Amino acid sequence: MNTYNNIPGIDTQGGFINPTLTSPNTPFELPFYQTRESLLDVQVYERFLNNAISRFRHSRTYKHYKGYLINLGLDRCQFHGNITNEMATIEMHHNMLTIFDIAVIITEHMLNTYGYITTFDLVNLLKKEHKNNRIQLVMLSLTSHQLYHNSQDFFIHPDMCFGNWQSFLEEYHDGITQDIAYKILYYLNRSIDEGESNDNGLLDLREKIYDWSVENGCD
Repeated sequence: MNTYNNIPGIDTQGGFINPTLTSPNTPFELPFYQTRESLLDVQVYERFLNNAISRFRHSRTYKHYKGYLINLGLDRCQFHGNITNEMATIEMHHNMLTIFDIAVIITEHMLNTYGYITTFDLVNLLKKEHKNNRIQLVMLSLTSHQLYHNSQDFFIHPDMCFGNWQSFLEEYHDGITQDIAYKILYYLNRSIDEGESNDNGLLDLREKIYDWSVENGCD
């Protein structure tokens, strides 16, 4: 056993390649780099994602991003345009894909292309994709936001949303899992059915999502 610290009850293994903290007081190991092997346990994978998401939500980037969108003019509810942020609480809603879905896509993409990822990497990529406006978002009043999460019939068409989310899916297509592919395809099909005669590229994107899911072993 290689140890590199003097903290009682905690050992550092793995050298400089992938230092891992271990302790007889816990059954879990804490590696610096997460790999496909280290994330085989679903609970470990979920903890890794939730930890990074929590760090992102508490970052200055996340807190300032809503203000940035409001300064761009997204200062009112998309369902009730007469309600502005001066009249009621306006919240930023991740549409089509939750922040958890987005974290999964980024993580799977990194594992499939580089073979590893760290919490630091995931948090920074979440920040980057938001700052680059590549996440599908919509501004909703508090009441509308609550209604969305309590009704399966509440649908928000992409024409009502902000963000170049198609570009995000293009870049991180290696991370689209089967469940997420089905979720996106359902959303795109409903968007096409409820949209105008011009599908704004949704039909092409639908075909790409299907092809990517097959390439990723999701057929």
